[in-house]
Amino acid sequence: MNSSNEDQKQADNMDLLKQQASACGPGCNCHDAPSGRVRWVLGVIVLLVAATLVARAVVKNHGAPTEPAVPGFALLAPATTADSQSSTSPGEAPEATEASIGRTIGSLSELNTVAAANDAVFVYVRGKKGASNDPPTTPMKSAASRIGSQGYKIALFTLETGSRDYQQLAAQMSVPGVLAMVKGRGMSTVSGDITEAKLIQGFVAASSAAGCGPGGCGPAGCAPAGSK
Repeated sequence: MNSSNEDQKQADNMDLLKQQASACGPGCNCHDAPSGRVRWVLGVIVLLVAATLVARAVVKNHGAPTEPAVPGFALLAPATTADSQSSTSPGEAPEATEASIGRTIGSLSELNTVAAANDAVFVYVRGKKGASNDPPTTPMKSAASRIGSQGYKIALFTLETGSRDYQQLAAQMSVPGVLAMVKGRGMSTVSGDITEAKLIQGFVAASSAAGCGPGGCGPAGCAPAGSK
C-alpha cells in the first residue's frame, strides 16, 4: 500500500516537472533569468564604482592646494594717465654718460630674475637732466656691506632713465634717490642727502612693509619713505 502511494507521488512530481518544462520552452530564457539578473546587478555596481572614482577625481582637482607663490620684489602700481603726463619725457632724460651703480636694469620687474638669489636690493634712480647727479656709490656699497654682514644677500642696481618705471618714479619721488627693496616685503625711498645710515633705515622700513605685494606698491605707498 505504501509502495503504491510513493509511486503515485513520484508520478505526480514527474508530471509537474514535465509541465514546468513544457511551459518554459527553449526560446523563453526562463532558465537564464537568475544569471541575467546577476549581470544587471554587476553592471549597476560597476557604474556606481566608476561614478565614485570620477567624483573623487573632480574633488581632488578642485580642492588640491595650489603651489605657493614664490616671494618676489614689489612692483610699481600701474601708471595712471596723469602720472604719464607729468613724468619725464624722452627728450628730458638725464645725461647718458652719468655713472651707474651696479647693474643697469630697464624695469623693476627684472629684479625677480636678475636678483632672484638676493634678499634685498638698492636701486639707484638718477636725477633729471641738469641736476647735480653725483651717484651715491660709496654709501650704497657701505650700507650693502653692513646689511650683508647680518646674513642678507643684497645687490646694487641702477634704473635706466628712459624706462617707463623711471618716468613713474621720477613723478612720485625726489630724484636722484635710492629705492630700498626687500623680496616678499616692500620698498622704501631714500633721497636728498643719501648716507649709509639712511639707506639702512630704508632697508629696515622696506623689511617691515609686510602688507605690500607685487603689482600694488609704490615708493611712498609700501613703506614709510626714507628721510629726504
